[in-house]
Amino acid sequence: MARRAVNMFGAESERLPSSLPVRLLRWWIPGALCLIGIVLLVADNFDAFGVSAFGGFVGAGGSIWLANFLWRLGVSGDDERDREALDRAFLARHRRWPSAAESAYMAEHGHWPGEGPPPVSVRESG
Repeated sequence: MARRAVNMFGAESERLPSSLPVRLLRWWIPGALCLIGIVLLVADNFDAFGVSAFGGFVGAGGSIWLANFLWRLGVSGDDERDREALDRAFLARHRRWPSAAESAYMAEHGHWPGEGPPPVSVRESG
């Protein structure tokens, strides 16, 4: 369970970019919007405008963060589905489920231990 939580918040997938613009959109813009809302709330002495501004800015920042979080969660589900499909193909060939070490080897090298790398087709090499 702890490993799943780490993967959920990290960007360990090839499908999840982690460049500066993505990090800005993922963390800094929502954080800045929430901070602006808090500053406006305090600056207006918790009056009507400050409360409205706080709700709007924190709602906008929270929705951006939530959209990014749900997208990352969906992508991590795609990665898990792909890994399970590979494990099921191994099960069909070897009549047993691959061990954790075999699955890790497959993820790192692109082929199962003892099977050798897959042949490169003419289309892929040229």
